[in-house]
Amino acid sequence: MPVKQNQRGEIMDRVRQQTERCALEQGKLVPWKRLAEAADEYTDWQVFALWSRAVVETAGSIPAVVEQEMRSRTPRLLGRARRDVAADAKNGDGPGARIWQDVSRWVETNIFVVAKRAGWLDAVRYYSSMSLRSMKAWSHWEDIDQQWRAATPKQFPPFAQWQCEVAAVARLSNSASPAQEVLDAVRRISDAEWNKLLHSFSDLITFSLWMELVLDIEGPTSALVSKELADRYSGFSFSSALGSKAAVRALNDWALDHVLAIADQKQLLAALSFHVTHYPAYPAMRSYALHCHEAWPAEYPDHLPTFEEWRKAADAHFEE
Repeated sequence: MPVKQNQRGEIMDRVRQQTERCALEQGKLVPWKRLAEAADEYTDWQVFALWSRAVVETAGSIPAVVEQEMRSRTPRLLGRARRDVAADAKNGDGPGARIWQDVSRWVETNIFVVAKRAGWLDAVRYYSSMSLRSMKAWSHWEDIDQQWRAATPKQFPPFAQWQCEVAAVARLSNSASPAQEVLDAVRRISDAEWNKLLHSFSDLITFSLWMELVLDIEGPTSALVSKELADRYSGFSFSSALGSKAAVRALNDWALDHVLAIADQKQLLAALSFHVTHYPAYPAMRSYALHCHEAWPAEYPDHLPTFEEWRKAADAHFEE
């Protein structure tokens, strides 16, 4: 019996949720900054693998432009890749898919061997796939694959040109996705402005986690929280009648208006939220906050850590 469309959608949702849960658990095994760097590097390699796939699929072999890049990037793979591509081309299979698989496997075995052995490679794959750059790379490959099937280009683009084309992608394959809305919002402002907003927003989210922890233990009259707020968010105050969560919400509302000045820019706020929630730092900070909620009463009987002390510890934290 064929699977109905709504059932297929439910199955895909369950698979995505399971993949995300697995990535979040694996992400606890490594400091988040190391995971983020690995995910960025993994995306770099996927951009390269997709370029190789597009060119080899159309050429039916490994042309000189791809061979030259492989000699410098994956020299030990080239000989086997030639044989694999030639065999697939002869059998009528897609040689592009074969080169993509060969490059991806080689990279995971040789470049990401530590992550693979330590059990956090799935987390690397997940955070790479959730980046806008990865989505843009896949969308560009899909567009080019269709174009080149219709008309073979006179000359294949070098990898450097392919990278520039990926960076310039404005429409994702799924133009109705939240990621497209994020891309639209990001493209409306300069890189410098986006980076400034992202830095401020990430700081606010991280500070909020610390603030809620301290208020849960010391209460709304915490001198430590008052000092940190005066240093970082001067002008904000909250009623002592508010609980910790309500106080944090009040800070967020105030900061979005007075610090980031985007309280009325829903699309930009959604873009910042999307990036933060799909970046390794936020899950790591939340996980560390849960750890602190249980451990602090015993570890800090006399005084609690400042925000910078807490953030430094959170950056280095992982589960062994």
